[in-house]
Amino acid sequence: MSNKQVIDPICVISALLFVVTNSMDIASKFTFMDRRQGKWELHKSLDVSYLKDEWDHRHRNSAFETVTGLLGAVAWFSLCIPIIETSWFLSRGGKKRTGSHAFVCILAIGASSIELIAKLMYVGMSDTQEFIATNFALDDWDGWKTLEIVHSVVYGVLIWIDAFEYFAMFLIMSLIGLSVWKENREGDGSFIFDKKWAGFGFLIGLVSILEFSAAVLRFVSWKLFSKMVLYLSIFNSVIALPIWLLLLGLQLPVVRRGFEISTEVSLSSQPADSVKANEPPSGTFELTENNFKSDVVSGGELS
Repeated sequence: MSNKQVIDPICVISALLFVVTNSMDIASKFTFMDRRQGKWELHKSLDVSYLKDEWDHRHRNSAFETVTGLLGAVAWFSLCIPIIETSWFLSRGGKKRTGSHAFVCILAIGASSIELIAKLMYVGMSDTQEFIATNFALDDWDGWKTLEIVHSVVYGVLIWIDAFEYFAMFLIMSLIGLSVWKENREGDGSFIFDKKWAGFGFLIGLVSILEFSAAVLRFVSWKLFSKMVLYLSIFNSVIALPIWLLLLGLQLPVVRRGFEISTEVSLSSQPADSVKANEPPSGTFELTENNFKSDVVSGGELS
């Protein structure tokens, strides 16, 4: 049976998850921006009739928002596996440039875990807020205003977590790209990632740092930089990153096979070397045996 593999399945699944979830998320954000068009003053003044309409819209789309948030968290978490595997192969099994590759793995696991936890918390809090909006008596006091303020504060936490993910992606792509370029320049391995693929990763990293800057600057000009984040996300999360993952999936089986072959060759040559290294110097045993015999004879003579 042939052990050839065309493309790594984890990379394919991760790429599909990014395309689907980010397309859903971006479509939801565009709808949100259209609804807010020309109503910013009503939102800032916390107009009660406007807030009721907003919460009614959120309630109708709560299932869509929940699915989008959870799938997005799974997509980021699935990205950990190919990134960690790539770092392992680039470090030659933890033997070369272990510091930078360990840092890449920590960033991937940390950013994905934070995203998963944040999405779960945000979905839980949003569902609770919608339950309050549909079941609690909020008309006789400033309940709608209070609920909207709490929602804005909760959403602000998610903004900074997303910004951290953009920054982490910039560092991950930069470190992997530098390592691949160094491997290609040295040319000391039979399994090397493609240099053009690494350059494409640099482009994703550059767009990611622009996303991070725009996400932070949203608090300076919300309308301008929110649109910038959306357009950059369309390129990065829906187009560029899935393509990068598919290209990685085409290389991983080949690199994995080369790494396994080199490891097997290294292990097969290790026993002979270890035996030779542990073998006592020539004549050691004979010398010790002769000394023992001389000691016995001399002891007999003395007695």
